[in-house]
Amino acid sequence: MSDEIDMEFTFDAPPEKVWRAVSIAQYRERWLPGTDLAQEEPVAVEEGSAVSYRMRDALPPHEESVVTFSVTADGRGGTRLGIVQQMRPAPANANDTVMLAA
Repeated sequence: MSDEIDMEFTFDAPPEKVWRAVSIAQYRERWLPGTDLAQEEPVAVEEGSAVSYRMRDALPPHEESVVTFSVTADGRGGTRLGIVQQMRPAPANANDTVMLAA
């Protein structure tokens, strides 16, 4: 199994519009709900060109990943949107087992 998913899409929209869709929560929420994020705020931003978010699975083993959206002009007035999701191992204490001290 690969630790990375890499996709690319093209849009007939200017890069500024695609950037807003991936970087402003109210627009991003339509296709990447906040409930899928480990935190609402991005972990890294290159203004106008790339933004990364930390995601966490809702169900055990609560695997985490970082998804990065990169926005570039396609030279014809449209936009290329790259999406790279890098998987991270689940936290060591993510097994939903509760242990009590003796």
